[in-house]
Amino acid sequence: MYKIFLYDGTFEGFMCAAFHIISEGIDKDRAIIVSKNEYQPMFIDSVREVQNDFKTFLEMRKGIIEKADNSVFKKIYYAFLSDTKDKEGYILRYLFSVLEHGKKIKYLYSVDIVNAVEKMAKNVSREIGKYMGLMRFYETDEGFLYAKFEPKNDIIKPIAYFFKNRLNEFCWAVHDVKRNKIAIYDKKRVQFLTCSNLKLEATQQDEMFQMLWKTYFKAMAIEERKNLKLQQQNMPKRYWKYLVEKN
Repeated sequence: MYKIFLYDGTFEGFMCAAFHIISEGIDKDRAIIVSKNEYQPMFIDSVREVQNDFKTFLEMRKGIIEKADNSVFKKIYYAFLSDTKDKEGYILRYLFSVLEHGKKIKYLYSVDIVNAVEKMAKNVSREIGKYMGLMRFYETDEGFLYAKFEPKNDIIKPIAYFFKNRLNEFCWAVHDVKRNKIAIYDKKRVQFLTCSNLKLEATQQDEMFQMLWKTYFKAMAIEERKNLKLQQQNMPKRYWKYLVEKN
């Protein structure tokens, strides 16, 4: 019989579930962590819902950093943001490996679970880096900047905190259309909310700037040197949807 640990879908909640499994000496191969919103009940399962406790999360984080280092903790966080199926299972087994190998975990690429988490984290890190440079904000009639995107991974939090430092003099909103999540910044703090069917219009002035940018982009392009294959290698098409110059 598997022991099912349900959590609230957050990174902190997941780490609390992992803490209980590790501290109670439960076999990692008999434990499953799953978001309570995704769990499909089975009669043979032993189910336990874990509460999100911030003190437990901090204790878990401290233990990982002391056993390995901060870069390993960041890798775990990025892997959690991945859209990989059963990411919780991969990360749980990785946590057991961290406890076993400590700082050496960073060099055990021949170990399947270490290699899998490394790839998940790198994929997320690359996507964050792409969107840091490719987000396109426009000014709305409501008086704040707005940008929408549809990332493969659930990266709205690191993206929002990046722009909190980059655009700290403006009020803005970043909208993950795929997941119906939005980050709102009011010049003081970032809030994360869920939303759907959000429709915002750009100001007339912003629409004029968009038109001018498209004109400039087209005028600067050298038709004879156009290389769409190379362009897509450097900037895959999935990033084009909300780029002004590509629409």
